Amino acid sequence: MCLRKGILFILILKSSHPKVCRQADVPNEIFHGLLSERSKKWKISILKSINHNIPLVLGNDIVDLSQTDTQEFHPRFPERTCTSSELNYLSRWPLGSPERIEKLWMIWSVKESAYKAYKQYKPDMSGWWNSFEVMPEKGQVLCHGELLLNVNTEKGFGGKEGNIPYIHTLVYSPSLTLEQIKRDVTWMDTDLDHSKAVRDFTVRKLFGVRLKPETIDWSKEESGAPVLKVNQESLNGCLSLSHHGRFVAFATNYIVIENNYN
Repeated sequence: MCLRKGILFILILKSSHPKVCRQADVPNEIFHGLLSERSKKWKISILKSINHNIPLVLGNDIVDLSQTDTQEFHPRFPERTCTSSELNYLSRWPLGSPERIEKLWMIWSVKESAYKAYKQYKPDMSGWWNSFEVMPEKGQVLCHGELLLNVNTEKGFGGKEGNIPYIHTLVYSPSLTLEQIKRDVTWMDTDLDHSKAVRDFTVRKLFGVRLKPETIDWSKEESGAPVLKVNQESLNGCLSLSHHGRFVAFATNYIVIENNYN
């Protein structure tokens, strides 16, 4: 895919957590709002059951905020996808306000990324979106009550004029650092095949233009996560692809050694 006219700017909003979208100033707690003592004990018991031997997982998600489906959705969509603490977090902004809608899609993007990451750990998993508890002020997400993963969310702008907003999210194991994760976002023409476009973009960003098409092969893990093969060899690490609207994005901790692929 050609980047001949894509102008892409990343806007990192200041936060106490590096590269995470700006959050409102809140107490340093995991759960907020009026909870019964029974609910508090239940949530504390979940936190105590967290698996601290977290496997290497990585998921990413992109949301094109210019798309109609991000502005026009079922009134009960938030209640169907968010937990009570997430809804309480959203209530800090007026109902229907641009800020609240953006925070809603931030939460959704984290859940999508967490789903991809958790599925790498448990390919046969099943569950609802409220099985993922997003903690925006901590930059974390609790997956099915057992895996506590890190979150990085960026708001950026792309398109010909650089004015189309998007949200890009990473969910990853605490053993990974942001410096170890290669990721990028680009805007594309509407007539391109999204699945092919995100794969071509990933290969180009990782290897440049020096790889011959016949040396590249794509497959999937049991979880459905994509696997990139070069010269019939799978690269070691995690890879996550995403596309929505006019944007495609990838994230990986692949270690690419230049001389191996010339």
